[in-house]
Amino acid sequence: MQVSFPQRRSRGFTLIEMIMVIVITGLIASLGGMLLHHGVRAYVLSGELTESDWQGRLALERLLRDLRRLRSASPADLTMTPSDRISFVDESGQSISYTLSGGTLMRNGKPLADGISTLAFSYLRDDGKNTAASASEVFYISASFTLNQGGSNRSLRGTVFPRSLR
Repeated sequence: MQVSFPQRRSRGFTLIEMIMVIVITGLIASLGGMLLHHGVRAYVLSGELTESDWQGRLALERLLRDLRRLRSASPADLTMTPSDRISFVDESGQSISYTLSGGTLMRNGKPLADGISTLAFSYLRDDGKNTAASASEVFYISASFTLNQGGSNRSLRGTVFPRSLR
């Protein structure tokens, strides 16, 4: 007696198998898209942070360079109040002022850097520790400001000893 098995027919995929493949492929593609989106967003944010940091460092360097050229520590050449502004006359007789206006650091009314939340100046005596009470006592000038960088803050600070005070 010979046993015969029913022949299997070659069949394709069922509808359920096709739907499962489509769903799994869609999930993998959406995860890949999310990873790509986050990567691009991080790249753009790092570029913005770098630009903001560079702009802030450049502004601080310009401010300190100008302060080094202070003509004299006299009330006629240096205005110390309020603490978030400074006006002075440099060695060439040019009046220079730095102020903060709506998040923009201004030099003589022209924008120098954006994204700045605070600006402060402090004036120190020759010991470098005690605050000067008047312009004639100023020996060091310290400038600091805070950059707003993509939701985080970064403080920049510098202190100078103007050439004319040596």
